[in-house]
Amino acid sequence: MSKIRFTTILFGAIGFSFLGWLLVNEGVGGVFTVLSLVGLNIFWIVAFRVVPICLDAYGWNHLFAKDKRPCFADLTKARWIAESVNTLFPVGQIGGHILRARIIGKKSEVGTEAGATVMVDFTIGLLTQIVFTILGLVLLLRQKEEQTTTSGVLLGIAVALIIVSCFFFSQRAGLFGFIAHKMGLVMRKEKSAALVGNARNLDQKITEIYAQRNKLSVCFFWRLGGWIAKSGENWLFFSFAGVPISLQDAVILESISTAFRSAAFFIPGGLGVQDGSLLVIGSFLGLGADNVMALALVKRFRELGVGIPGLLWWLQIEGRNQNNPHLDKS
Repeated sequence: MSKIRFTTILFGAIGFSFLGWLLVNEGVGGVFTVLSLVGLNIFWIVAFRVVPICLDAYGWNHLFAKDKRPCFADLTKARWIAESVNTLFPVGQIGGHILRARIIGKKSEVGTEAGATVMVDFTIGLLTQIVFTILGLVLLLRQKEEQTTTSGVLLGIAVALIIVSCFFFSQRAGLFGFIAHKMGLVMRKEKSAALVGNARNLDQKITEIYAQRNKLSVCFFWRLGGWIAKSGENWLFFSFAGVPISLQDAVILESISTAFRSAAFFIPGGLGVQDGSLLVIGSFLGLGADNVMALALVKRFRELGVGIPGLLWWLQIEGRNQNNPHLDKS
């Protein structure tokens, strides 16, 4: 555990140092001049994040059986908390998803259903992110027509598709039951039986969801819409900064920088990686480095503006559960 903590701190320090170097290298004065033009409008950018969170929650909602669907407001809260944890904690973009399954499972007493829907939603989220990245790459190619600059990204997309496919088919084949069985070999018999039973129920529920293609299609549509909606904060920022960009450029910036951040999951918050990729993509689009660096800082501010309330929300829920473990509604 100490090695994991040390590695996290090390990569975090490297990422933070790289972010600082980027800021100094691009000129602190110019960056803060752009930020001054945005001013208090930065809070509109923070507030806009509610849109993609709601779209993601709406897609997740359709994976539940109709008679077991939790309240949409609860799903939105859980999705908000999950994003907060994944953004502000070094949990490899996974911890928040485990947490949202736990929150909804306790809240609506649909533990297995919640866990299964989160696993399927997570897989669809990976697939739609790849589609979103391909969309951004195609739009960039249409502008630049430089095949050599995208060969590495295309290879990365191919590898990602293979990984998602393997993850999908392993779920269909009973991944969690297999894991639980192997873990059961080193556990007490009664605990092992309970673990394997729960895992097999989860596998069965996941298989049932994958068999309902209408649900998958609807979730896919809304999750992809959520990725595209995130591009809105780029468009808003440049509009507030007085140098408006096209929606196409906003999508290119968001899709490819998000792909780089996801690839650098071992670096807390993608520090330095997301920011550096924005500068590179911005240069392809002919955007000023000071403007793009200011956008990178606004994104970091948005992460805090959305993440801190989400964490406080989570702490409130946890405190309520500890005070009254039998409480399932609030």
